[in-house]
Amino acid sequence: MSSPAALSPQRVIVGFATIAWMGLALTAPWLSAGADHSLAVSIVLATWGWALWVSIAIALLVPSPLSVTAVRTIAPLAVVVSFVALSPVAIFSSILMLVVTNSSLFTDVMVQGGAYGDEKRFALRTPMPYFAPAFVAWSVLTFTLVGGSVFTAARHYWLGVPLIVLGAVLARFVPRRLHRLSRRWLVIVPAGIVVHDHLVLAETMMTPKANVLSTTIVEAPSDSADLTGGILGARISIEMKEADKVVLSAITAKTLKTTEALHVKTFSIAPRRAHAALAAITR
Repeated sequence: MSSPAALSPQRVIVGFATIAWMGLALTAPWLSAGADHSLAVSIVLATWGWALWVSIAIALLVPSPLSVTAVRTIAPLAVVVSFVALSPVAIFSSILMLVVTNSSLFTDVMVQGGAYGDEKRFALRTPMPYFAPAFVAWSVLTFTLVGGSVFTAARHYWLGVPLIVLGAVLARFVPRRLHRLSRRWLVIVPAGIVVHDHLVLAETMMTPKANVLSTTIVEAPSDSADLTGGILGARISIEMKEADKVVLSAITAKTLKTTEALHVKTFSIAPRRAHAALAAITR
């Protein structure tokens, strides 16, 4: 008989992602996409396809914040290739993979994989102002690297080579910027609460458990210090017994029209699974 742990939601969600990704390997849409082109183009598409597929397979086997970035970067590209190949099974598998891997539970499982010792991590919701720049950066990076190599293989050197050079330059800093979106989390440890978010904060915020007066879920911004980055909807409001120092990032201070260093007694944060995070705090 299977143990309860074997059927935990965490195992199930990773299992769905694994099945979807295996389905993509069985159809290999990158091979179909290159079937009507030259041998050189087919080889380039096959190399990219299998290399990226293996990258995600490893990410699923070894959960970590880096796995979140890898999945967010590659899974949308799999959807595009599947539609180009007009493969129904590949389209279904890639869309299922995209939906599952963008779920809050999957993200928390991956983020928890990099936890140290007795800590529980909860991924924070991405502020809306960062979605558009992230999408543009991802689009340009993938087009220059993948598109550039395909154009070069097709002997359109005048377009392919400059794109590859530009992609190589972008690859030096764009992945790091995208990875910052995956390295935002609330950490629950026996000693208290840690907010690790270098988009909103210049320094990690640590609140001892003894200084926590109350924690509640609120549905809209309140008078507390907004450390969510400007998201809408539910967030956790934490009231402290004594005010503590918070150092905001330059962009957050500019957005809130305040100084970078604040002394706050109540602050709000927005984990993707707010109720699960609240339960972990109050447990």
